[in-house]
Amino acid sequence: MTGAGQRAGARAARRLAEIGGFVMRPGLSEREFGRIEAEYGIEFADDHRAFLAAGLPVGSASPPEEGASARQPWVDWRDGDPADIRDRLSWPVEGLLFSVEHGWWYGDAWGPRPSEPERAVAVARGELATVPQLIPVYSHRYLPPGRGAYGHPVLSVSGADIICYGRDLWDYVAREFVGWDAAEGDASDVPPSVPFWADLVS
Repeated sequence: MTGAGQRAGARAARRLAEIGGFVMRPGLSEREFGRIEAEYGIEFADDHRAFLAAGLPVGSASPPEEGASARQPWVDWRDGDPADIRDRLSWPVEGLLFSVEHGWWYGDAWGPRPSEPERAVAVARGELATVPQLIPVYSHRYLPPGRGAYGHPVLSVSGADIICYGRDLWDYVAREFVGWDAAEGDASDVPPSVPFWADLVS
């Protein structure tokens, strides 16, 4: 882990702790990171890794509002349901496949769209198998993967509707949990730094 990436993740974790209101567990250990990355075939970016090493957020300290979903927006990487974690990891690609199936989106670089929805989805699934797998931070906010990398913008992903939701992890924490104006500037003016997904950011 790079020193700069470690500092960036720790700074974001301190910001979250200052905001408060979350159930926090001890941070993930190196052994736990190794197990998680092997089990799910992922690799956390350095700042994301340092953020989770400083403390593992697993929920809100406040009781859920009436009628709210029981599903927690934080990922419990230590004790969470593996099926739920895999579902969260697959969400960005599955959302795009849903958009392809319903004719709302198709990759420009994939050639002409097949007329049959099933064939279009099959082509899209093959193409999307080669793109970087985004890693969930909170709800449908994601960071790119990659050891040795840090400072990526946090992406809000909903099908083919993708926006920058924070200039980096610290900026994201402020915008998500304090308010959009809690950080300086407009997160949308930061170019995403991950192949393929950067082309979808609006």
